[in-house]
Amino acid sequence: MTIPPVLVEMSRAGVVESQHRGHAVLLDAAGKIEVSLGEPTKPIFPRSAIKLAQATAMLRSGADLEDERLAISCASHSGEEIHRQLVKNMLHEIGLSPEALQCPPDLPLDSATQIEYLSKAMVPERLTMNCSGKHAGMLTACVANNWSINDYLTMEHPLQKLICETIEELSREKIHKSTFDGCGAPLHAISLIALAKIAQNAVLSDPTKEQRKVVDAARKFPVYNSGNKRDVAQFMQTVDGFFTKEGAEGVHVGALADGRSFAVKFEDGSMRPRATFVVAVLRYWGIAENILEKLSNLDTTPVLGGGKPVGSMQALPIER
Repeated sequence: MTIPPVLVEMSRAGVVESQHRGHAVLLDAAGKIEVSLGEPTKPIFPRSAIKLAQATAMLRSGADLEDERLAISCASHSGEEIHRQLVKNMLHEIGLSPEALQCPPDLPLDSATQIEYLSKAMVPERLTMNCSGKHAGMLTACVANNWSINDYLTMEHPLQKLICETIEELSREKIHKSTFDGCGAPLHAISLIALAKIAQNAVLSDPTKEQRKVVDAARKFPVYNSGNKRDVAQFMQTVDGFFTKEGAEGVHVGALADGRSFAVKFEDGSMRPRATFVVAVLRYWGIAENILEKLSNLDTTPVLGGGKPVGSMQALPIER
């Protein structure tokens, strides 16, 4: 078994305290592999990084989703009030209540929002679960097609079959294995190359195509696609035309408007090195330094000692 390379290091007082190894791939605008780190052909569960394809299938089924509603349908939102209210409104518009959601009750994904939530003595809710927007989008698709809603998360459901077909079409790769995600929805293993190709396919598609509509909604409404204090929103607000999405267990995918794309999976499942690595990818792609300076809080994330910076999280330089 090949040991994957170190992608990001955490240093304290100049001493490397932790290393995050992983697998990654960078594709050029033509879809060719430009950088290969570790084993990007190895199947991984993309977790929420696959929501682009799931939302594309919702649109293809005829679901009436656009703007903020489409952005939150492919989101891992923070559980802020704007997110909870929008999901509630989406359900009301199709004649359903939050009880129709089959994602588990949860606290807000964002830690700052979670503290605020708990200070108000609020309890875990399905609306607050970071995937509730995706589930509301799925239910919207079901109602539009008169599909059953009680079993919308089963592998055999028409919507889930359409999602599988969409994943394989956009990635040009067969699904390796299927199981269920933390939110209860079916989850399908593909390679990092396939994941990067899904993002590339979407940004390069004609604006009338469903996959392009999904990334356009995420880029236009990044706060609804994540949250006010999330790195994903900051990336899309700062880098013009950049679409990006994280997934649990250390997965991240992204693509520039010109089609250059990447996907990464950290071997230890940690989420903390993601943003630092994404900045390294943007630097490799030649994004202007004045733009990268606006992402400095993500580039070398401070390591604290007694509340003061004593080190940082840094990505190793990406090379061909």
